[in-house]
Amino acid sequence: MRLLFVKDSLAWPRSSGHDVHCFHMMQALTRLGHEVGLLTAGAPAPEAIAGLPLALARTFPARGEPPVGPEPQFRWLQRKFQGYWGIDENRIRAVGQTAIDMSADGVVVVGLNVLPYLGAVRDRLRIWYAADEWFWHHASQVRAFKPRTWGEMKQAAIKGLYERAYRTMLDRVWVVTDADRRAMRWVAGVRGIDVVPNGVDGAHFAPVAAAQRPRSCTFWGRLDFGPNVQALEWFCGRVWPRVRAKFPDATFTVYGFAPTPAVRALVGRDGIELVPDLPDLRAAVAGHEVVAFPFVSGGGIKNKFLEAAAMGKAVVCSPVALNGLRAPRDGGATVAKSPDEWAAALGLLWTDATKRAASGELARRWVLAHHSWDAAARTAADGLIAARRA
Repeated sequence: MRLLFVKDSLAWPRSSGHDVHCFHMMQALTRLGHEVGLLTAGAPAPEAIAGLPLALARTFPARGEPPVGPEPQFRWLQRKFQGYWGIDENRIRAVGQTAIDMSADGVVVVGLNVLPYLGAVRDRLRIWYAADEWFWHHASQVRAFKPRTWGEMKQAAIKGLYERAYRTMLDRVWVVTDADRRAMRWVAGVRGIDVVPNGVDGAHFAPVAAAQRPRSCTFWGRLDFGPNVQALEWFCGRVWPRVRAKFPDATFTVYGFAPTPAVRALVGRDGIELVPDLPDLRAAVAGHEVVAFPFVSGGGIKNKFLEAAAMGKAVVCSPVALNGLRAPRDGGATVAKSPDEWAAALGLLWTDATKRAASGELARRWVLAHHSWDAAARTAADGLIAARRA
């Protein structure tokens, strides 16, 4: 098949889950023999598309340029969401025209605000690479006794209405977990949904020999992303005081892009450190004994969990961190729920080097066996082939 991927940007370094899964899905599809094109707002950095044989690479026309391409066909609410996201009609028409120029069998839009781009696509499959179901993503962050989280319900309602408004334009939707598929069916009313679990590049995220700081643990991710911020607030507020009471010299290092004031308020004391905007974290992560993923909200698969497993790291995580993972679901990680369980799990791994090494080795074997991008691409392509035949 010939598939046109449409994404506002393909960033380098890959700082978001959408950047990660868009690149690796395109690359894996080409390994399976499909042809892939890419349409973005600006030309990606060479590093962002290195190793990706593109059949076509094009950028959107500048805002205000005369539109070229098929006229969009929108219902009233679809048109309202086009305005809500601020998407120019010339970009929408450019998607339809690029699909024609490429003779694409399907158009894959990647991200959240991308469904209006499908308005000018005719006579070919229309696919939304959603990854997470967005109503559930926001609703999961609401806490009854934390008023600052209540705004997430408004966002959940907006996203749910948005998904439902565009359901008639969607031939397939790609999500990463069975829970996201159930939510997408219930909220958006979409039926053509494929569960395409995230993979990991096991050659890139490989174990690195490095001296490890004793009694250290680490976390990484985008630090303006709600579930990551909530995870850090819970861990630093509820777990870390118990850990430091037992291990006064313990350290917790946070790596990530775009740290918010809420994240910065957590660091700088009690052994909690922040290293922002590190382009490549592999060597830094290798210097810590344990990886901590204390998620309390959010859906989808945590790419960082797969990365830690591929690097052969000992992991302590909450049950939420296991969302969508393939059997065995824990991947060799130690699962902790209460603050006391967390403190005990970290302490055990810090004091038992043999257990720590065995946990990391098991995690790498598990992730390479169950979470490859080639397997994800095969699942996605099978769904498209079935839809095209239908």
